[in-house]
Amino acid sequence: MFICPKSSYFVNKFEKMKEDRVSIYELVGGEVDILNAERSAVKLTKTGLFLCKEGEVTLSIDETEYHVTKNSILVYFSYSTLHIINHSPNLRGIVIGANLEIIQPMLYNISNFNALFVIKQTPLQTISDEQYKAISQYISLLKDIAYKEKCCTEDTTCKPINKTIIEIAQKQAELLSYSLMLEVLQCYASIVPDNMPFSRKDEVLQKFVSMLYRNYRTEHEVTYYAEQQFLTTRYFSTIVKERSGKSPSQWIATALLVDARNLLKNTNMTIKEISDHLCFPNQSYFGKWFKNLTSASPLDFRKGRALDIDADHEFADVVQRGLSHISLTE
Repeated sequence: MFICPKSSYFVNKFEKMKEDRVSIYELVGGEVDILNAERSAVKLTKTGLFLCKEGEVTLSIDETEYHVTKNSILVYFSYSTLHIINHSPNLRGIVIGANLEIIQPMLYNISNFNALFVIKQTPLQTISDEQYKAISQYISLLKDIAYKEKCCTEDTTCKPINKTIIEIAQKQAELLSYSLMLEVLQCYASIVPDNMPFSRKDEVLQKFVSMLYRNYRTEHEVTYYAEQQFLTTRYFSTIVKERSGKSPSQWIATALLVDARNLLKNTNMTIKEISDHLCFPNQSYFGKWFKNLTSASPLDFRKGRALDIDADHEFADVVQRGLSHISLTE
């Protein structure tokens, strides 16, 4: 989560969706520690984009330097390291970020992952006036919905109506977030030919990610994904680790954990129903698996969210260390 200091040189306006799943920040540059990332690098806990409206900023993402100027976008990924090197006093822009529970379900509906891989390789792009306008409009609508939800949540005079309005606002935010993501993908797809050459290893990773987000609930074993590409498990794992920095088992475990957290936080499904939904052998095994990752049982995690105990920093630590100790086999 971004934390920005107050300053006469820097104006930070933001609206947060319920449970801070989506954050939107309007930035006005000045000589301050923007996003707490000027004096030292910070770890980003969301995936999102920065839309530059005016001025310029030089920053690094995972030690790769980028110079962002007007009418350009920079996409960043969860648990990347951000360091702002310098910026102009007239810098203006919008930062929008969503956590993995929001991003992951959207990936189900993407059939071509080429643009996603291109974004990872070249996250900074200059966009057209039409693309700038479209992205700005989506973000503006999301801000309006966030404000509506915030007002309803704080209104104590009419709770039955509030609940309905909040549910509608959440669905609106979900659909708008998906539309925004597709618009951003278009910005990258439009500059990359459909037949852009990828190496054989890149193709293996791309096919794996595509299959993973459609099958992780039912297929927990690396062998399944290797066999789909007619590769040995060892060679397949070597390729995925080399091209993505994470092993296939880490990808699978991360997908399961994100989904489990989301279901515990945002649904009324019983823990047994969640265990069955994610195809664990039984509820007891699911509970032990979840506690091994989060240091909390599924029930305690659910109660903790109800008490507004924020576990995002613990989740960031788990993902950052790559879930290397996870085993999905008995």
